[in-house]
Amino acid sequence: MTSEGEPLACMGPRLPLFVRLTATKGARFRALLAWLSWLLDDMGVAGWSDLVSQAVSALVGTLVGGAITVLVARWQTERTITAQTDLALAQEAATSRLARSERERERATVAAIQLLERLATLYAWLPSLPDVSEEIPRLSVHAREECRAALQALRRGMMTDLFAISDTEVRSRYRALVKLVYDAGWRGKGREHPERLVTDVRGYLRFVQSSLEAVIDGAPLPSHVDPPVLERPEADLWIPPQAPEYWGDPAGGS
Repeated sequence: MTSEGEPLACMGPRLPLFVRLTATKGARFRALLAWLSWLLDDMGVAGWSDLVSQAVSALVGTLVGGAITVLVARWQTERTITAQTDLALAQEAATSRLARSERERERATVAAIQLLERLATLYAWLPSLPDVSEEIPRLSVHAREECRAALQALRRGMMTDLFAISDTEVRSRYRALVKLVYDAGWRGKGREHPERLVTDVRGYLRFVQSSLEAVIDGAPLPSHVDPPVLERPEADLWIPPQAPEYWGDPAGGS
């Protein structure tokens, strides 16, 4: 083995191995310098410049390529996170809308059932509707009082349960029914034809009933129709253009 003080340039390009085999740190450092000096002399300045240029180019290419890779990876990650966030927000909004729609439908169903009960109570006492404003009823005092109470219950439903139904057309039909029965009962409209009056009110009540049933079933509403005109000269009975199947069934209360 060459001693620490021997010239090292003669070792040529294999010097790095010798550097690794040299015992002391000082000898290894001097051996490395001698090898580099020999290498530069052997390659010349031009060769060294080429080597440096190639090394720098390779280093720059590696750094730039690595930076681009990192930037692309970061962009893809951010894009994925953004897409996942947007999707989660959209799903949450859709779930919220669905839950809200279900709650509204549930409230509307409960309200429609309660309003139908009010209609059923009035329906039972409709024959006494012309007696509501009379001191001496045609039928009986008891029937008149029950009819009055049914009218009040129907009107209370317009101020309470009806607001749980968001369909404006259903609200409009129920309010038209309240106005119709109060015109017939308390304002005396159509009193000259009491039987026709009761039949007209019963018909429109059934029309509103079918509209509330559509709310419960989630079905389309019957086509709009104006309520009957109580003080009309014609003797024809009022019948909606699209009457339910049970309209003429005695078991249905018609």
